[in-house]
Amino acid sequence: MPYFTYKAKDGKGELINGTLEAESQSTVISRLQTMGYFPLEIVGAPEDEEPKAIGARFRRLAQASERIKTNDLTIFYRQMSDLVSAGVPLVKSLGIVKTQSDNDTLRRLLSKVDQDVQGGDTFARALGRHPQAFDKLSVAMIRAGEAGGLLEETLDRLADFAEQEEEVRGRVRSALAYPVIMIIAGGLAVGVLVTFVIPRIVTIFEDLQQTLPLMTQILIAVTDFLSSFWLLVLAGAVAAVALARRYVSTDAGRVAFHRTLLKIPVLGEVLLKREIARFTRTLGSLVRNGVPILNALDIASEVLTNVIIREEIARIPEGITQGGGMAATLRGSQFFPPVVINMIAIGEETGNLHSVLLKVASSYEIQVDRSVKTLTSIIEPLIILVMGLLVGFIVISMLLPIFELDPTKG
Repeated sequence: MPYFTYKAKDGKGELINGTLEAESQSTVISRLQTMGYFPLEIVGAPEDEEPKAIGARFRRLAQASERIKTNDLTIFYRQMSDLVSAGVPLVKSLGIVKTQSDNDTLRRLLSKVDQDVQGGDTFARALGRHPQAFDKLSVAMIRAGEAGGLLEETLDRLADFAEQEEEVRGRVRSALAYPVIMIIAGGLAVGVLVTFVIPRIVTIFEDLQQTLPLMTQILIAVTDFLSSFWLLVLAGAVAAVALARRYVSTDAGRVAFHRTLLKIPVLGEVLLKREIARFTRTLGSLVRNGVPILNALDIASEVLTNVIIREEIARIPEGITQGGGMAATLRGSQFFPPVVINMIAIGEETGNLHSVLLKVASSYEIQVDRSVKTLTSIIEPLIILVMGLLVGFIVISMLLPIFELDPTKG
């Protein structure tokens, strides 16, 4: 963890200098304010002021490599909900959950949260200092739950939300596992043929001094090129990927890439449905928890990965401030289906928007699961076809010269 030097004034106006170990400047500011100091200047300490022990460095590297999994957060929310609903004070609940956690990173993080809460911070504010683990959605829902006296229900809903997200991701991963394995296995098979089998057979053909068929000549030419210039081909592929990533990292490139993804048959439909499900699930959870609609829209837009869909959502707050509603702003959208817009309109008219949004999310999550299965059912035979054609081309190219052997030669 980095060190920061600071200059601050105490309650009497006297200047104070010191050094603190913290995750960021904002954490240092918060600690100084808790201590009753007014921060004036905060800068990162020189490298030589940090601990030099090799063991400490290895521990920091190990800590950085650990991740807080969704399952760990789900258990945390569920345990906190059970303890708070049972009447256990928040600070004591944090202490109990902290000692029971199997994840060292989460345990250290909860220790800091516990210290901040004991120092007078709200639970939401203490969690908000650790965005690497607790996103804006979770912090906003907990803030609303604390304000409304419904913290235990909020924590329980967060656990449900995390479980649903992980379940959808798991279904997608399991559906795509078989095609990925097929691609890897097929690639290895072709690599073995091109690298070991073909060169040995080619030497036999050269000894026969016979005119080879065109397919065999093409295969030998490709094999010779790859064996002679494999480093150049690899460098070219890496450069192409790097240039593509750099282009996609720009605003124009990201927009073009995300728009292209949505236009791909079947895949674009899956991505669009997934974005709609994430948006409606997040927005519905926030609204149900009492988060103001404009703040909820701002947070919900951040869970979207496609910038094209995010731009559609960005138009909604302006429409609401001008007297319109969500449904009215989204009408005419080329991405949000009419059925979704009509359901949102019904939710706004009946004052039951959160319930409608959550129903839309559940429906679209089921559709995403079905669409992924459809996509994989299309991908699998395509992979088999491509690999079969490739391997068949190699095998036929090797067998043709044998079939055309001239017994009068040699």
